Amino acid sequence: MKCPKCGAEIPEGHLLCDVCGEEIQIVPDFEPEVENSITETLSEVAEVLSDSEVSVAEEEKDGYEKQKNMFVLSLGCVFVLVLIVITTYFSVVAYHKSVSYQIKTASGSIEEGDYETALVSLQAALDGGGDYESIMLQMADCYQALQDEGSYASCLLELIKYEQATEETLSQAYTRIIVFYEEKKEYEQINSLLQSCEISSVREKYTQYMANMPEFNYLEGSYNEVIPLKIFSNTSGHIYYTINGGNPTKYSEEYISPIFLETGDYEIRAVFINEYGIMSPYARVTYHVDVSIPFAPEIDAYSGDFYTPQLIHAVAEEGCQIYYTTDGTEPTSQSTLYNGFLPMPLGDSNFKFIAVDENGISSEVTVRNYHLELITDYTKDDAMAVLKNYLTASGKTIDFSGTISLIDPRKQVYNFACCVNIADEGDFYIFSEYIENLDGSREKTGNYYAVGVYNLPLYGTQFDASTGTFALSTELLLAGNNLMEENSPVEGNN
Repeated sequence: MKCPKCGAEIPEGHLLCDVCGEEIQIVPDFEPEVENSITETLSEVAEVLSDSEVSVAEEEKDGYEKQKNMFVLSLGCVFVLVLIVITTYFSVVAYHKSVSYQIKTASGSIEEGDYETALVSLQAALDGGGDYESIMLQMADCYQALQDEGSYASCLLELIKYEQATEETLSQAYTRIIVFYEEKKEYEQINSLLQSCEISSVREKYTQYMANMPEFNYLEGSYNEVIPLKIFSNTSGHIYYTINGGNPTKYSEEYISPIFLETGDYEIRAVFINEYGIMSPYARVTYHVDVSIPFAPEIDAYSGDFYTPQLIHAVAEEGCQIYYTTDGTEPTSQSTLYNGFLPMPLGDSNFKFIAVDENGISSEVTVRNYHLELITDYTKDDAMAVLKNYLTASGKTIDFSGTISLIDPRKQVYNFACCVNIADEGDFYIFSEYIENLDGSREKTGNYYAVGVYNLPLYGTQFDASTGTFALSTELLLAGNNLMEENSPVEGNN
């Protein structure tokens, strides 16, 4: 329809010209609800008129009263007609402002692709008290169709904040806004949303975007034992920490395995960074640890010079294990475990011992320096020569290199193990036996040989691990000193 004053096109349903403001005197297309209302009103008026006509007929007997009543009746009819017109007008106006009409108009506009007009109608429906959740979702659809990203996101965020929204609506709103941020790779926004989201299904679905504050397996406080502190988070990523109270970064120490907190005061701070680079809030705990330190091991042989074979005995507190090194490094629980049998090496040696208790607490270090030089005319190389002479003479090997046989080209090789005193027998060089395979690998056979330190007699021997002692297991195999007088020493200590 066109405006009769300026000729501008007037949209359907408008009562004023948008250009000149001229009021349009039209009879609007009535909706079924309005027509029903008017029909009922007219029916009521007809009944009133009918009743009035009956009254007038009865009063025709009196001319004066008849004229009077006719005048009153005419005025009543005019009043009723005016009332009908006014009621009809305001009914039409009210309907066009109603929520149902605005929703219907918006739906029609959406079908025609006119999203801007649809938004006007939806806003009117919202202002009129329409269903907030459904209207906001429809408005979000319109903004998305118009590619108005800012309004689209704002619409969904407002819906998420709506306290009376149902879980179904919230889930839909969260999903749509998260997908929106995913496409824009705004992962920090997703994490922020999920941190305040109370719907578990949504949090579980997008948990990979969350960067929750790390947690600790020990509550902060005071402890009288070593704390194997663990730090963990709910998703895959990296945890970084400090123990000096500073805030950690991705360049700080990365948590990989438990942190053992011994005696002292600690302020541990940790941060979690997920695979999308999102950083969690800092987690902070403090601990006071007061653990008794075990006594250092007691060693029976003090530092000094020795001239006979010695076994070094170490003792620590009950519940402690002893570890040692011989290369000058500080011992730890990863060093060599003292098993009760520790012969003093020939020549110069340096031992460092510690005791480690059940809590992993290490004692102070006990240091021993030894020099062992045997008073004898025969060295361990001389003893090896006696052993090899015996092996070849007895047919156990076919040459001094230890070849077993022409058929079996493997070798029997012998390593010097230690020198010890065998009770009631004397001092001996001890050699352990190995089989050397063609690829050079060696397998220990468990056989040992003992050669006397002072006159080189040869015996088979065995080691008792439970007591840490050696014992001769055979009769004399070879009188080495006689052999040494008859033959020059054979080269080689393998």
